[in-house]
Amino acid sequence: MSTTTALATPEAVPAEARRPRLEAVDKRDAALMSVGTLASGVLAYAFNVLAARTLGPDVYGGVGALWAGMFLLAVLLYRPLEQTLSRAISDQVARGGDARPVVRSAARLAAVVAVVSTVVLLALWGPITDGLFGGRAVLTAALVLGLAGYGVSYFVRGLMGGVRWFGGYGVLLFADGAIRVVVALPLIFIASPAIAAAAIALAAIGGAVAPGLMDRRTTLHLIAGEGGDAEPYPLGSAIRFAAPAAVIAGCEQILVSGGPLLVLIAGGPHADHDAGVLFAATLLVRAPVFVFQGIQASLLPNLTTFEANGERARLNRATVTVALILTGFSALVAAGALAIGPFAMSVMFGAGFEAGRVDLAAMAVGIGGFLAAGTFCQALLARGRAGRAAVGWALAAIAFIALELLLPGSAFHRVSFAFGIASILAGVVSMASVWRTR
Repeated sequence: MSTTTALATPEAVPAEARRPRLEAVDKRDAALMSVGTLASGVLAYAFNVLAARTLGPDVYGGVGALWAGMFLLAVLLYRPLEQTLSRAISDQVARGGDARPVVRSAARLAAVVAVVSTVVLLALWGPITDGLFGGRAVLTAALVLGLAGYGVSYFVRGLMGGVRWFGGYGVLLFADGAIRVVVALPLIFIASPAIAAAAIALAAIGGAVAPGLMDRRTTLHLIAGEGGDAEPYPLGSAIRFAAPAAVIAGCEQILVSGGPLLVLIAGGPHADHDAGVLFAATLLVRAPVFVFQGIQASLLPNLTTFEANGERARLNRATVTVALILTGFSALVAAGALAIGPFAMSVMFGAGFEAGRVDLAAMAVGIGGFLAAGTFCQALLARGRAGRAAVGWALAAIAFIALELLLPGSAFHRVSFAFGIASILAGVVSMASVWRTR
């Protein structure tokens, strides 16, 4: 089935093929999603505060590099698969179609990506261990194992998002964060980076398994559709959507996690310390990003359902509303960073984690632009305009790297202002793209 056929115009969809029961999300599912999203953010803070305070800024720099590298690679490799699954399944479900061919094609693609990425990481074991983790091989092992676990986790997320089972998605997010903190509790007594590494890796695996412990037989029914012959969904169709989505994911991670990694790669006598402080500061101001991961999971399938049903005005209203709410939240975080940012850094992370209030505020402003860009990006993906969305994010990533290299001042100052300017650029370009396709 070609992309054009799979995403036929809303006018061509018979009214009887649409599924009114999917218009509303179950209140229990919505509550579980909200709790899981909030808990995921709180537990991420708890883990990083525990690791930073027990390990100190120098050793925490390596753990922070594992955290950033893990999620950069997981998002780059597997979130495009999640989004491909989520969008294609929700489109088929809204039209009354059979989504099983979508699942099979995405599963084959996920298996190939997982095998290739594991082989590459094993081949680069030495350079990764020495260049990124300061010779700590246990951090490299955690990266390999955890990345494989997130391959399964993101595949499960795509299934749950596609059928709009947001309760299961919330349980996955909660389990991911809770397992990480529980495994890391021995850090209170033993300041070992190996414990922190094990916590990060095991969280990926445990989070993927958690939703399977719940009874959700109706999920398979929704994926299978209402009978009839299933239309094929070639692997090429999945790749055509996943490829630009991978560009988007990679550029997002360059912006939100790339600064500390650039500092580590550049090296220098204080690289580990500077990177550790940057990881901590990024965590301090990125609370809205943790909230957004849950919103994003529900936003794409919901917007796709609106698009499939021809409700473009509703799609536009939902996009603008979410963007305004998240931007407003980020503005409050920026004001707080300007007022008490340095104090909050010392209270949360302890001695040695020092950052200027203006730099923290610039980083928080960038979070607002980042979230606005992410929201408008979901609208473009729902409309099948992944390529147009990728262009905006690519421009922002290039601007971020160039500014980080060219701006004067300390590493923290360069990363903060580069992130703020590039993220606002991403937001403006994404908003303009949505406006042109409205």
